[in-house]
Amino acid sequence: MPTDPAAYEGRLPLEWELLNVPVGSIEDAFTAAIGPSRGEINWELPCWPDAPGAGFHGESKHAEVTLLFNTTTRDLDEPADEHTVLLHVRRALVDGRQLREPYAHWLADQLGLTVVGPGQR
Repeated sequence: MPTDPAAYEGRLPLEWELLNVPVGSIEDAFTAAIGPSRGEINWELPCWPDAPGAGFHGESKHAEVTLLFNTTTRDLDEPADEHTVLLHVRRALVDGRQLREPYAHWLADQLGLTVVGPGQR
């Protein structure tokens, strides 16, 4: 991918799908290419680790990570001066209680991070 933003002038919005690309291989070039524009990188089907102490078992169903650039929404409709990471975990409701949202908090904690907003649908 070209890193010069001028290479994309008049060509955005752009959607490009790459399969089986490892984490860390395209983020810097993508960030340079979109500059202040909004965009996203989405990794599908990672396998979340077991968290037996928290009552969660590793799984890949509905597991995704989305890196949002210069926005806080997956619709890319709200500009922001920051980047946002969304963790997608399978939703489980029991007796009206959301049981999977604590898993997102547990995942963030493993990286020394915190969840900064409520769960989204």
